Amino acid sequence: MTGFTYFCILMTYLKNIIFLFLLLLVLNIQGQLILSSNYIQNPSFEIYSSCPNSSGDIFKATNWWGASTEYYNACSWPGTFSVPLNFTGFQYAHKGIAYSGACIYSNTNPIYDYRERIKTKINDSLIQNKRYCANFYISLAEYSFNSSFTNIIILDSVGLLFTKDSVPDNDTAFSCNGVKVQNNIFNIDTINWFKKSNSFIANGGEKYLTLGNFDNNINWSNSAIYVYIDDVSVCECSFKFNLGNDTMLCDGEILQLKVSMPNAIYIWQDGSTDSTYKVTQAGTYWVKAYFPDYNITTYDTINVMYKDCEDTLVIPNIFTPNGDGVNDYFAIKNSINWEINLQVFNRWGVIVYEDNNYKNNWDGKYKGNPLADGTYFYIIKAKGKDSGIEKEYKGSLMIMR
Repeated sequence: MTGFTYFCILMTYLKNIIFLFLLLLVLNIQGQLILSSNYIQNPSFEIYSSCPNSSGDIFKATNWWGASTEYYNACSWPGTFSVPLNFTGFQYAHKGIAYSGACIYSNTNPIYDYRERIKTKINDSLIQNKRYCANFYISLAEYSFNSSFTNIIILDSVGLLFTKDSVPDNDTAFSCNGVKVQNNIFNIDTINWFKKSNSFIANGGEKYLTLGNFDNNINWSNSAIYVYIDDVSVCECSFKFNLGNDTMLCDGEILQLKVSMPNAIYIWQDGSTDSTYKVTQAGTYWVKAYFPDYNITTYDTINVMYKDCEDTLVIPNIFTPNGDGVNDYFAIKNSINWEINLQVFNRWGVIVYEDNNYKNNWDGKYKGNPLADGTYFYIIKAKGKDSGIEKEYKGSLMIMR
């Protein structure tokens, strides 16, 4: 027997031999608390019933099982099923002191297309049409090999299978009703932990998670892939966001649009990439949010319109300051919400009246004397008392007594 040949199918025979060396080893370590948002119980394999001492001991990690799959913990004898050094390689836990391991594919004589899977029951049944995010960390064991006995990855994916019933423990590829989520593993190596993220829509009623390789046709000969798995999570998630309802603003108002989605990359309709956008004029505004961990893009749109919220000034073109009590003053209608600066000029450009806070009280006099009937010109500068909007009006008026 050379290299990794027969490795995956013969590991169970090591149980009795290794057990003799570990009979006296007893250690119990308190497991980590489970986050309420995670549907996976014991996601980092830290909670356990006893230390692993044989192949196929995954059941010693609370709430996990799977035929012939391994459990690694620092409490075990170094070089066997311990962390970081064990008989399949060397790797520290991504979190804590424990992780799981499985031969997700082997194609060696005498048994071909051999696969192991890691399984668990989730906290609650998944809800129909709800989106869930699944994450786990993976590392390649040093004892993996291909036909050239080099440590390179030869499978393209690891799958997560969500089913209503527990998947049977068999060693051949199978098809099963459920939601299958494939995760690319081309880039993994024996040095690092790699986070794999994906999202899926539940059919409804799924209670079990099976992690392994579910490709139907794999024809690589004399090769085997063994991986470590740690920190598994399945959570409800949503990538939707809302810029708000279409809105009408007053002239001069500014609307600050803000998107706050963790780990998202943004692009607005004008190409800007900040998480906020300042609206100062009417138009249609949209933003796309890209989530690289899940390769999902979502977007939302808002229409913004503007109007003059303060009444438009109505400026008379004639008034009759003759003392009869009718139209005796130059009265600007709708001026109550405005601060008004008024200048009046004669035909030669001489200012005959000026008031920085006009109150509709000019009676057609200049330095206390009535101006001659005729045409005059005005400049009105108005500022909204609430909005701060500034407007300017120019025109002519006639004094007629």
